[in-house]
Amino acid sequence: MKRRNKGLLLLLLLFIAAAVWYFYPAPKKEKKINFTQQGQTEIKTGDIVIEVWDHDAEDGDSIQVFFNGKLLADSLAILNAHVAYPLGKLSSGEYWIGVKAINEGSTSPASAYIRIINKSDPALYPVNAENLVELSMDAWIDSAASWKLIVK
Repeated sequence: MKRRNKGLLLLLLLFIAAAVWYFYPAPKKEKKINFTQQGQTEIKTGDIVIEVWDHDAEDGDSIQVFFNGKLLADSLAILNAHVAYPLGKLSSGEYWIGVKAINEGSTSPASAYIRIINKSDPALYPVNAENLVELSMDAWIDSAASWKLIVK
């Protein structure tokens, strides 16, 4: 009888695990087609970190930040202080960074400054021209922005 109960318990646990796997929604990814590409940049492969901040006056902008469709920040109030998002080791290929405006603040558009840093080579860090790219992305409530990142 004990063996039968263990078998039924195992079967029940497998059924529950399958139901959770089937019905639990996967994280939604944004499609690049919903974003307007504002530029592209080439960088070397490596351990990449992006930083996001407001380079000008803080005016109440808040944004969502995406990397390859994956949500990095759901509601980021962009301030003069940098917020870092480690992306990990990026191999060769094409990627994209996206910014959606949640609030444009007192002055349109929501302007996010992005710094892309390659931290793979300790000789290049702290920041210098070999391992750093800075760019500006402008997003409006009805028009999200993207930037193509080509990793070589």
